[in-house]
Amino acid sequence: MKRLEEIGKENIHTLVIWTKNPQKIIENKGLRKYLKSIDQIYLLLTVTGLGGTPLEPEAPEPDRVLKALPDLTEFLGSPLRIVIRYDPLIDVVYDKNVHLSNIDSNLFQNVLDSVNQNGIRRIITSYVTVYPKVKRRLDKYNFQIIDHPLSEIKDFILKKIILQTEKLGMELSTCVLPEITKKGCIDGNLLTELHPRKEPCSTVKDKTQRKSCHCTKSVDIGIWFPCYHNCFYCYGSPTFQSSDSEKKDS
Repeated sequence: MKRLEEIGKENIHTLVIWTKNPQKIIENKGLRKYLKSIDQIYLLLTVTGLGGTPLEPEAPEPDRVLKALPDLTEFLGSPLRIVIRYDPLIDVVYDKNVHLSNIDSNLFQNVLDSVNQNGIRRIITSYVTVYPKVKRRLDKYNFQIIDHPLSEIKDFILKKIILQTEKLGMELSTCVLPEITKKGCIDGNLLTELHPRKEPCSTVKDKTQRKSCHCTKSVDIGIWFPCYHNCFYCYGSPTFQSSDSEKKDS
């Protein structure tokens, strides 16, 4: 919270939080009290459907995360301030015989049904980027990545999961997948609309992100601490990342 205190609550339009495990928000009374003093919290909650599997060994199982949605909605004041990230789409074989994939419309539907029941209207998805350090890590720990052509991933999104989402009156957008949707994960217009006093948020595009990113410019207050979820496809710093070779060409 130190960085938030340095910025000052009066200078924060919206605090955007990314997490796979929202239990800290629910259980930590001190954190909840401080967050309540900020005008608006917008939560990007990642539920890949693979939590608790060998690919995401320390991430909570999806049912556990989804059961927290009523408490999160009450805390945030509106289900519209929660976005579910079914992200990234990934397909692997572990130890030569265990198939793990969320490129699966049935798995997506299970997540979608729970999300819909809680009044959440937006889902974000993307396709995994296998950076060199990610490939080395997957190989080292006996994961074989099944690489799908981008055209195949687009078909899965456009011909399956977007239709599933629209059937429930919800919206699915993509993160850095051109030619599908052009809406940022951080959307200044939406944050203005959701703000309790409708105070305008900047809509300036974040030029530090990838070319096909449509996010509004923001201030990143995160720090690259090791992450204990230990997802093997992680782009950042899982705790099992120990060698400098992982860091040099991330």
